[in-house]
Amino acid sequence: MPRKAENSAKAERDTLRERMRGYGCTVAQIAAEMGRRFNLRPRVAWRHALGWPQWKLAQQYNTAHPGMKLSDHRISEFEAWPHGGCPPSLHYLTQLAITFGHGCTPAHLVDADDLEHLTPVDRILLTTGHPPAAAAASAHPGAQVVVSADPAVWVTVPGELAPLLMACLGLLTAGEDATLATPGERERAYHQLVQFLTSWAHTMKRRNALRTLGWAATAASVGHFPDPDEQTRVAAVLTNPSRLDTPTLEHFETVLWGCKRQDDALGAHGVLDTVLAQRSLLRSLLPDCPAALRPRLLSALSRASQHAGWFSVDLNDFDGAGYFYEDARALAHEAENVEQVARVLVGMSRLAVWQGKPRVGMDHAVAARQWADRTGDMRLRAWTYGAGAARVYAADGQRDACLVALDAAHTALGRADEYVPGCYSNNYDEGLHTSFCGECHLELRDATRAAGYAQRSLATLDRSYTRIVALTTVDLARAYVQSGEIDEAARLLGDAGEVAAANSSARLVTVLQRGRAELRPWADTAAVRALDDRLASCGVAAE
Repeated sequence: MPRKAENSAKAERDTLRERMRGYGCTVAQIAAEMGRRFNLRPRVAWRHALGWPQWKLAQQYNTAHPGMKLSDHRISEFEAWPHGGCPPSLHYLTQLAITFGHGCTPAHLVDADDLEHLTPVDRILLTTGHPPAAAAASAHPGAQVVVSADPAVWVTVPGELAPLLMACLGLLTAGEDATLATPGERERAYHQLVQFLTSWAHTMKRRNALRTLGWAATAASVGHFPDPDEQTRVAAVLTNPSRLDTPTLEHFETVLWGCKRQDDALGAHGVLDTVLAQRSLLRSLLPDCPAALRPRLLSALSRASQHAGWFSVDLNDFDGAGYFYEDARALAHEAENVEQVARVLVGMSRLAVWQGKPRVGMDHAVAARQWADRTGDMRLRAWTYGAGAARVYAADGQRDACLVALDAAHTALGRADEYVPGCYSNNYDEGLHTSFCGECHLELRDATRAAGYAQRSLATLDRSYTRIVALTTVDLARAYVQSGEIDEAARLLGDAGEVAAANSSARLVTVLQRGRAELRPWADTAAVRALDDRLASCGVAAE
């Protein structure tokens, strides 16, 4: 459109908008008249009804939904569809309706042309506010359909909450690219879910809502199924955070510990969402938390962020890991929990190493050791030396400093009391320490000692630490590569590949592929060809 004509059209829209405002018309009424008079699509009409250019809408959208980073170009594509551009997802329409406000719903933002090009399910969701009756009935017989006035909540509300959560999360995670790729996006989705649950509780009889919400808060926990009394207590706290008590905090701590143990066995992918949900629930309790329990709640929230950081590392999402680790460190300091500060810093030191920044990792490792030295927890001190400092020094090629740190870790571990697994405990034991010794000597190119430590570790490691067992197996294989024992190295990498096939650890796959890459000079040997066949059968790409 020529600039002169465009300016004239804008002036007409501005005049109409101000006249209708003067008459007391709503934004919805102005948008309807804009669409009729200027032949505008609904999404464009609502934007002009508010007087927003595309850049302004992008700014408002990104402010309302931090981290979304929607551009005005992307908005243009969504507004042009279906006669060009690209189709807006239901998630985008929901978020756009929230951004517009003034009673806007996703149904206000589509017209007949849009509906004609939508899938049948999406069309029914937009026009009725709930999935097709046949689909709802088959998913959950006897489900009661409730159409919420909240544009973010277009879901089926059954007698139990499992299908509800799945439907709500399905909507929340249906981003513009049909996936939430980063932990930050997942966190925002869970924040919306918590807001939804809080609002939804007021649409039911309070006692029933409390029971159901209590189940919802714990159903995703790994290996922990609360009894009815515990369900009711947790649910009551979620509705009234000022009732937070020690048993409820212990419940959340147990859930987080269960997630960590499940991660040890199966990898991070299956538990990251649960941790993010728990993290969001814990954060919602902070404003009204009793003062006496606030440090413990902050510590639990820090551990949730720490776990999210660790799980992100295991999924090779280093940016997400940095975000969560920084949050965990700030929360631990606010709680004045020295032990937790040290644990988080060890994680941050390892993250820096994986990012190729061992000197930055050294800063975190030294700080972790200093904080741990303020405590009487010898196992924690051993962890900061072995899992933190020693591995950082090895990555930087500082042999002497690495060996001193390993010796210090071994000495502290020998003075540690027996630990009881739980949220306040550290699971650093002889098997893990020996594994780290092997890893460090592998980095230092000391193949003989690396192999010896790896073999000892595999003989003593708790086999429930599936990923650690597999990573140590890869270390042993790489030590054999350094020693020229190619057949044995190939066999061991195949063993680790079978573990990787059942574990969602992207980091394990990366390390495994690194080990396979070291076998390139022997790619034509029978042992390496057999390895490639094993890896292919496990669904693991050789390189």
